[in-house]
Amino acid sequence: MSDLVRGAADDFPLGPGLPEAVRLALDADDAAAARAQLASDVVGRPTAFTAAGRPRTAVIPFLWDGEGILFYSRPDTPKVRNIAANGAVSFHLNCDPSGDHVVIIEGRAQVVPLESRSDVHPAYAAKYREPLADWGMDERETADDFSLPIRVHPERV
Repeated sequence: MSDLVRGAADDFPLGPGLPEAVRLALDADDAAAARAQLASDVVGRPTAFTAAGRPRTAVIPFLWDGEGILFYSRPDTPKVRNIAANGAVSFHLNCDPSGDHVVIIEGRAQVVPLESRSDVHPAYAAKYREPLADWGMDERETADDFSLPIRVHPERV
């Protein structure tokens, strides 16, 4: 990720591959809360669509890495089958208690087989070391179970 462009006053990573509209939305002065959530929220909620067109939402740990949202899944799950059939996703973050700050990212999800395992991906491992311990989960075992890396390429924020 050496090509990352740093945007905004908070040095939030905005990669050169992001669509200009996404970069502008995330780099705006009024997007500080969204940037903070993308950097620090522990879980997000991707919604993918079944073959019958029904939405299906999951709760997953994720990492914003400047190019999009990276997460890991067990390989044989409905989420993976839905993404393979139709990569369109909507990714939701928690809102504040008043419901004032809502972050929704729409984009395309795809398996990224060349991505590092979660336990050796430096930024992902650093972000999830403490939550995994809190959840009683071992980093290596979790990486073995959730071995399929998936990236959401943002198209709209």
